[in-house]
Amino acid sequence: MAAAYNLVVPQATTFDFQFQIKTNNTVWDLTGYTATLTVRPFLGSTSTTLLATTANGKITLDAVNGRATVVFTSTDTNIKAQSYVYDFIFNSGTEITRILEGQFIVTAGVTV
Repeated sequence: MAAAYNLVVPQATTFDFQFQIKTNNTVWDLTGYTATLTVRPFLGSTSTTLLATTANGKITLDAVNGRATVVFTSTDTNIKAQSYVYDFIFNSGTEITRILEGQFIVTAGVTV
């Protein structure tokens, strides 16, 4: 089951989000995993607003410590200020697990 966690992102700024994955206080070994964070306008949409993956370099994994880091540039987050939805998927090669999901809230900036 995915944990629900809302992400709040200031519009047109660098967004750096890091977390550690544990089960029963045991850190996951992410060796061999890939990860994908997909942001869409609304649940059920086929349109992708933002995409971070280990392949495109926007997600890095610290396999031994079970840490994932997502970085969106200020250009990436220069999108309409509104509430989107996201999920964060990890793929071991044999199993796909949704770790996080929730609202991806872009707040308006004065200087954009």
